[in-house]
Order: sequence, then C-alpha cells, then structure tokens
Amino acid sequence: MGLPERRAIAQYKQNVFPKWQQKLNELVGAPVEIEVEWDTLGADGLAHLFEQGIDAIYFEPLVLALQDIGVDDFSKQAIRDGFKKYFISGTEPEDRIFYRFENKTLSYRHNFSNIENYTNERRQRIVNLLEQGL
Repeated sequence: MGLPERRAIAQYKQNVFPKWQQKLNELVGAPVEIEVEWDTLGADGLAHLFEQGIDAIYFEPLVLALQDIGVDDFSKQAIRDGFKKYFISGTEPEDRIFYRFENKTLSYRHNFSNIENYTNERRQRIVNLLEQGL
C-alpha cells in the first residue's frame, strides 16, 4: 500500500470511522468493539474510492441489517446481549466464508471489491447470520 492509500486510510480512521462507531453503538444500545485490520483494506491505485468503498462494503450493510432486525424491544435486547464485536479484514478466508458470527463477534473478511452493487445482498447475509446466532 502506497502513500495515497495510507493517507486515505488515515483520513478515514480520523474523519469517518468515529461516525460509524457511534451509529453502531446507538443501534446496538451498548458499546460495540470494532477491530479493523486497516492495512488490509483498499487496493493500490484506488485511494480516491476508499471512503465510498469502505462504507459500502463494511459498514452500510451492517447498519441496515441491525435496523432490519431491531424492530421491537425483544429483538433490540437480543442484539444488545448477543452482539459485542465487529471484526473487519480485507484478507479473504481460504474457505470463502466471508461472514462468521461466533462468540458474540461478527467477522467479515472480504477484499476491496464490488463497492456499490452488493449492499443489499450483504445486508441480507448479515440479517440471516445474526438471526440464526442471536
């Protein structure tokens, strides 16, 4: 990762990431630990797309999924009790199972691709996974 990409990640961490942290904490109703392997996100030559891409790939689908699930007090309590951590990596797993929900942790390992077209599919995968695991 070159200087433009590292700069874009640093700006994202400083200017955008805190807003996602706050939004997730509000939706869950409790602090959510977010662990990000920042040096694995993005792709060389695409620094100008990092903000839009990181939002669309890693954060927007989760926010939409939590909104879909948390429709009543029972569901909101299940989320609050059962979802404590979100782990993000841009390194895909060998078994190609990108999402996992174990030990109150949602993990998403996916490379920086398909920025715009798959938000709803990602949302639905998260909904299905969380509804099974909560």
